[in-house]
Amino acid sequence: MKLVAVLLACVACLVVVNGRGSLASGVAGSVFEESKTQPKEVVLDKDSQSDKYGEVAFNHENHATKKYDPAGTAVLSCIECHHTDQPAAGLKAPLKTSERNAVLSADLLQAADSKPVKTCRTCHLQAGDDSAPLPVVTYPEKTTPTKLTNEVAYHNNCNICHDKAIAARPALKGKVPGSNDCLPCHKPAS
Repeated sequence: MKLVAVLLACVACLVVVNGRGSLASGVAGSVFEESKTQPKEVVLDKDSQSDKYGEVAFNHENHATKKYDPAGTAVLSCIECHHTDQPAAGLKAPLKTSERNAVLSADLLQAADSKPVKTCRTCHLQAGDDSAPLPVVTYPEKTTPTKLTNEVAYHNNCNICHDKAIAARPALKGKVPGSNDCLPCHKPAS
């Protein structure tokens, strides 16, 4: 039984790391869209459309277990990134979608009856992928709606959090990439 669980976890991690979820390949409804296994590392933007910027290595384990909140005093909650994994009452504008009755946590994910966590690509498709409607939001500081592609979603989540961390802890400047620092996160495209 343990061997089966380990093998399933390895396959799930390989699928996430290789960016081969069903939406990336255009086939909806595949088991690879979601997982109950937390990956250690993930490669974001494996299929980046940019000629200048390549993939981004993301250490999920560090973000999920170390004091990576902007103040550096607490572990990030899962819903900082997995925002749909909380009750509707917990959503703050501009978030609209809720898919859980309880806030996602590592303990909740381990429960036998817990729903798996969806990948970002489940909702935030790549620009030009019309296989499902993209979430759209009008931010208070903008007059036109923004389509939340995977690129926009990643940049909003990552950059906003990193900028807050640098503002709260100026010693991080140069160590943590901010919203104007592309190459510390992105490997140069080959």
